[in-house]
Amino acid sequence: MELDEMKSLWADLSLQVEKQDKIQKKLLMEITKQKFRNKLNAVRIPEILGSFICVGYAMYLLSQFSNLELWYNQIFALISIFIMIALPAASLTAIKGMRSVRIDLEAPATILDKFNKSKIRFWKVQRYGLIFGAILLITIIPPLTELNGSIEKIQNPLFWIFYIPAGVVFMFLLTRFVYKKYKGTIEASEKMLSELD
Repeated sequence: MELDEMKSLWADLSLQVEKQDKIQKKLLMEITKQKFRNKLNAVRIPEILGSFICVGYAMYLLSQFSNLELWYNQIFALISIFIMIALPAASLTAIKGMRSVRIDLEAPATILDKFNKSKIRFWKVQRYGLIFGAILLITIIPPLTELNGSIEKIQNPLFWIFYIPAGVVFMFLLTRFVYKKYKGTIEASEKMLSELD
């Protein structure tokens, strides 16, 4: 075998190894991208389901708005409708921001930076959701009871004495559970992105 033939064979072999390496990197990037999206679906799917419930209640209150006779129930209904439309929209937008990082097109440091900014935005929305959820806890009951014809239930002070603490405890437990689940999922997603380096 001549030296030129060996050089030619070596060059061909180098090209094949280089192509194989590029294919493996591309495949690894696709797998990481899919795992990342699947991981964030653990946050996205419950938020979508919760959004459907909120928008359903908002549409119900909106369709029954003309049946509300008490002026304060009309105000409570409007506040409730606003919260049940604005919060899901903000939450889904924040999740979309986390999912929209382009793993296959950007440098790992840029990806991680964009993800961190989106993550911070998501946690802010969750904090606002807690505050407005507490407001919703109080504003949604009076219009719903008027629409159901059981207004005397909320006029009884005992109802509010039990409802408010029970509602706060329920919200605290639910929020704590959801926070832990979301935090674990988002941290795992962030770890996945940090391993791209």
